[in-house]
Order: sequence, then structure tokens, then C-alpha cells
Amino acid sequence: MDQEKNQRKCVEALHLTRRIIENREYYFSNGYLNSEGMKALKIISRLIMDHCPEYMVYVKKTRKMKSYESFLKLMDVINGEES
Repeated sequence: MDQEKNQRKCVEALHLTRRIIENREYYFSNGYLNSEGMKALKIISRLIMDHCPEYMVYVKKTRKMKSYESFLKLMDVINGEES
């Protein structure tokens, strides 16, 4: 049951990352996360920290770099396309 809940929360984090990418102009300014993007990343990082901590290293890199490219990398990793 807990494993299923964790999986759902990881999928929820993936959906949030996709929403941010789809609304890039709202969450990014000049190719970097703006304040709204950082708020959304904070929500994503809480989900990942609690339910799929193996991705936290990528969250930390994204928080540090704040770039669109690092955010895409995070989305790919959560989606299972890269490791």
C-alpha cells in the first residue's frame, strides 16, 4: 500500500513538472526559474523528498542552477528517461 502511495506521489511530481514546462512563460524568466517557478519546485521537492528520495540529487541541482535545461533534466529523470 505504501509503495503504491509513493508511486502515485512520484507521478504527481512528474505531472507538476510537465505543467511547469507547458507554462514556461509563467514559471521562467530569461531561461531561469522565477519566484513562481521556485515555489512550484519547492512543492515538487517535498513530494520527491517524502516519496521518491532517489531523485533528490537532481532536485538539488535544479534548485542550484535554476535553469530551464536543469529543470528538463529533472523531468526526464522523474519520467525514467535518464538516470
